Amino acid sequence: MNNVKHVEDSIADLRYKLQNHVLYQNLENIEDVKVFMENHVFAVWDFMSLLKALQIKLTSIGTPWLPSENAKLSRFINEIVIAEESDINEEGVPKSHFQMYLDAMNQVGANTEQIDNFIQSIKNGNSPLDGLSNSSINLKVSAFVKHTFSVIDTQQAHKIASAFTFGREDVIPDMFIKILDQSDKNNEKYNKLRYYLQRHIELDGDDHGPLSLMMIEELCGNDDQKWFEVQTVARESLQHRIALWDVINQIIEKKNNN
Repeated sequence: MNNVKHVEDSIADLRYKLQNHVLYQNLENIEDVKVFMENHVFAVWDFMSLLKALQIKLTSIGTPWLPSENAKLSRFINEIVIAEESDINEEGVPKSHFQMYLDAMNQVGANTEQIDNFIQSIKNGNSPLDGLSNSSINLKVSAFVKHTFSVIDTQQAHKIASAFTFGREDVIPDMFIKILDQSDKNNEKYNKLRYYLQRHIELDGDDHGPLSLMMIEELCGNDDQKWFEVQTVARESLQHRIALWDVINQIIEKKNNN
């Protein structure tokens, strides 16, 4: 059996659970979207950390420069980095997808204080784990980020690529767009979020998804142990994603019941 297909089959139960999560039913209006974004933004940020960890492992970024061991892998990851780290926003200005997300949060009125303080903590020289420990970030949100960095800390590219490729959501954009269609029919109040979501859909479906799978195939080859580890990390990552959805849903339900 094709190895990628085997991994996808092995995580199908978790993907089904994620794709049919009750959170999607409870995302009904912009106020719910604000709550979602205030917590999900940490997953947007740590996705970039996975990406940069892969770039460090798969390309030559030091000086003096040396050729990378696998130019095909370098091309795969560099193509993804270009768009994720320096895409063109709705105004034609180069920005990372993380910064686009923050801009969208500001436009919809979501609170960016926690993520701003977290980023500033890292700029001040603290580690991500210290930044999480010294903040009021929800513990399950912190657990999600900590798991991401536990994978990064393995320094094993195939494991990092697994979390990057299989541990992410693919339903939220469609859900958000339905809400935007209801609350901003003329695309005037929340155009930044709509643009971000559209880019997310375009890139994941047309470019980044296929590139990520090819990257994993190249990294694992015929090494059964690596494929087993990819499967293990994929399941762990999805389990943490579901736990993140659980806590965001709890926060939204608590807000709506008060």
